[in-house]
Amino acid sequence: MQSEQQRLLAAIFAGAESGSFDPRGLAVYQRNLKATARRALAISFPTVEKLIGDDLFGYATDQLLAVEPPSSGDWGVWGAGFGKLLDQLPELDDYPYVGDCARLDFNVHLSNRAIDSYVDVTSLQLLGTTPIDQLGLRLSPELVWLVSDYPIVDIWKAHHSGSKSVSREALEAAKDKLSQGVGQTALIYRVGHRALVRDLSLAERHWLKYLQQGLSLSNALELIGHTEFRFDEWLPDAVQQNLISGVEPL
Repeated sequence: MQSEQQRLLAAIFAGAESGSFDPRGLAVYQRNLKATARRALAISFPTVEKLIGDDLFGYATDQLLAVEPPSSGDWGVWGAGFGKLLDQLPELDDYPYVGDCARLDFNVHLSNRAIDSYVDVTSLQLLGTTPIDQLGLRLSPELVWLVSDYPIVDIWKAHHSGSKSVSREALEAAKDKLSQGVGQTALIYRVGHRALVRDLSLAERHWLKYLQQGLSLSNALELIGHTEFRFDEWLPDAVQQNLISGVEPL
């Protein structure tokens, strides 16, 4: 049998009156719950909030609260299904990119919460002492990429650049890509304590996929050899951007 506290929580999350509890007190709990949920999602999904406005954002938050209530007391991990819910909202039919913007927001949010990781710089010495068919590259654990049919990187930069001129340029680039049906793949990586986002080319996406699959450097380089990808140019940037955690013998 449910305890009285469990029944109260169920009634609060149900968003409806319950004969077991004072409706006025229950309404206060429900208003507080919705306010907390909106504050939590505003932190996790800042781009979405700016894109769709306060009213629709609040409505979407209430919908998520009804169908996917938080499973723990940590509101910071709640919201994984927000993108899917936004995809299905009729009010956003003319803005189909918002769902992917939500997925990008959430991955950036999770990356910012992740435990710090660093490149094992000493392991890079293996590149000069060991045949590359016996070596692999470990990707950083928080590295994520998100493939979209929409220019989600430009949209994200338009709202997070910190520079009005860069924001305007990113917004114009997003509009151009939307009109042409051009999408982007967002790479979410972390430098220091901050998650960053950049556009990921098709060649680099394939390269990262090969590394993720655990291929040796020689096999990965052979597969990527017909593209414009250049390992000697990529590696210093990968170390600086913390894309890899080190070199490992296979």
